Amino acid sequence: MSHPLMKVFTSTLCTTLHTPQYEFLSGAQTHYYESPERLEAILQYLTSNPDSFEIMEHVEDFGYEPIKRVHKQDFLEYLKTAYEEWIKEGGHPNGVLPATIPHFKLARLGKLRPSNILAKSGEFCFDLSAVITKDTFKAAWNAAQVTLTATKDLVRISDEFEKSVAAGTVSRENPPGLYALVRPPGHHAQSDVCGGYCFMNNVAIATQWLIDQPDLKGKDGGPKKIAILDIDFHHGNGTQEIFYTVSNPLYTSLHSNEDYPYFSGSDLEKGEGEGLGFNINIPLPHTTTDDDYVETLEKLIKDHVIPYQADYIIVSLGVDTFKDDPIAGFLVTSEGYPRIGNAIRKIGLPTLFVQEGGYCIEKLGINVGGILKGYLGKA
Repeated sequence: MSHPLMKVFTSTLCTTLHTPQYEFLSGAQTHYYESPERLEAILQYLTSNPDSFEIMEHVEDFGYEPIKRVHKQDFLEYLKTAYEEWIKEGGHPNGVLPATIPHFKLARLGKLRPSNILAKSGEFCFDLSAVITKDTFKAAWNAAQVTLTATKDLVRISDEFEKSVAAGTVSRENPPGLYALVRPPGHHAQSDVCGGYCFMNNVAIATQWLIDQPDLKGKDGGPKKIAILDIDFHHGNGTQEIFYTVSNPLYTSLHSNEDYPYFSGSDLEKGEGEGLGFNINIPLPHTTTDDDYVETLEKLIKDHVIPYQADYIIVSLGVDTFKDDPIAGFLVTSEGYPRIGNAIRKIGLPTLFVQEGGYCIEKLGINVGGILKGYLGKA
């Protein structure tokens, strides 16, 4: 048995508004890879498969509170006002881009914080890819709201699923799933710093919202437990930082061992305090093939995800692991993605997929669709 349809939550308010014209890679000015064309390619594939996907444009407004549970107020205020200040101070219209980023060896002895936008752009951003345009805050805000809307529906379908499993009418081998098709992505955004194309951490916001719901109780009577599975090529430094000192959620990540963001993602990073042991990083070499990836993912699930006994799975869905990705990539092929989706399906828990990276436009739809169809048991 397979589930006939997966709901896809999206909105043009998040998918089309954020449009920087260029970024800098390896010292060269190039077009902005995290573009609206990415989601257009995915949506085109999904709409061409109406027997598998149902597109939902309805978005609820959850307000500021769920976002403030993850991101600091001064950082959010910066994201909201940065472009206007940038233009007033003579910045280039393409968007806010820091010229000076505080290095850990560069410390201000006093406690005064900078007021100049050139300085603030470095204080709240760690690289040159998170360009803030006039519509970036609105796009990121709506990406978070779309993800929260999908998360609320995750609760509903999970309740229905568990009742059906208990009644014997549904097998745990066919868990329900949802997909939040959003941009900007989120897993590089930390509590008070943006970077890696990310401004608000959609997965972290959704996860914290689930934990905060007073009416949602886990098996032990406490908050529901969430396991985050980050399958983007790059390490989710933001998600790790936000949850590094807590035991709920469990954060797990498969990512490159020699690539961006370079300074996080070691397997020695296991969490701190209450969170010790609940942060699992598995760095992989660039030579990772379909078989290598799936075998490692299955072992991660067997050794860490299943023993955690979560109530929900949230997947940071990146397909920049693809062999032809222009800015990343293992040796994973389009044929490998349904196998990845099937491995996640075998966990047997309701799952929310949230879009992160993936920049090979020509294959983006079929690669994302491959994971989702694999999860549905339709590959």
